[in-house]
Amino acid sequence: MTHTPEFITGLIEDLCSGDEFQRTQASFTLGVLGEPAVKPLTRMLASSEQEVRKRAAWVLGMIGGPALSELLLLAEGDDIQMRIEAIRVLGIVGEARTLNQILLGLTDTDPHVAARSARALGKIGDPRAYHPLVTALRHPAPDVRYEACRALVDLRVPDGVAALREIAERDTGKTSWGSAVCDGAHRAIAELMSALTPPAHDDEFIRASQLLRRQK
Repeated sequence: MTHTPEFITGLIEDLCSGDEFQRTQASFTLGVLGEPAVKPLTRMLASSEQEVRKRAAWVLGMIGGPALSELLLLAEGDDIQMRIEAIRVLGIVGEARTLNQILLGLTDTDPHVAARSARALGKIGDPRAYHPLVTALRHPAPDVRYEACRALVDLRVPDGVAALREIAERDTGKTSWGSAVCDGAHRAIAELMSALTPPAHDDEFIRASQLLRRQK
C-alpha cells in the first residue's frame, strides 16, 4: 500500500471530515498503514476539537506497538494537554511496557494528568499498579481519588476492597463533575466484590466434579 505524504495527508483530512463513511475508511486505512501514520496522528492530539482528538487516539490505539515510542515522548513533554492525550492512548494500547511511564504520570503535579493516568492504569489492568493506585486514594485532588477507585476495580486485587472501604467511609470530596468520591468508592467495592465472587454455576460444577471423583 502506498504511503506518500500526500496520501497520508488526504487520509488525515478524511478523518477530520463530517462524512462518517470517509472517516471510517480513513481510520481503517491509517490503522493498516501503521508507523508511517503515527506522526500525523499524534499531531492531531493537539487539536482544539475533542472529537478530532478521540478519532486520532482511536487509530493510534489500533496501530499499537509502532506508536509507542512517539506516545511515550509526548507523555514526557511539557504540554499538559498532550501529556493527557498521550497517556489516554497508552491506556488504550494497554501494553505492560507502558506501565512505568503511566505510573510516573500518576505522580504528576497536574491533577488532570494524574487522573488520566489512574484511568489508564485501570485499562491496562496490571496488578503491579495496585500499590501506586492505593497511594493515589490519598491524592489531594478528588478527581484523582475517584479515578483511582475506578481503576482498582479493574485490577481485581482482593485487598482493594479494604482500601476502598476506608475511602467510602471517610472521603467527603467531590469531583470537578460533581460526583462524590465516597459514592464512587461504594460502587467500586460492589463491582470488585462481584468480580471476585465466582459464579454460582462454578460452585455447582466443583461439587459435581467432586461427586464424580468419589464414584471412580
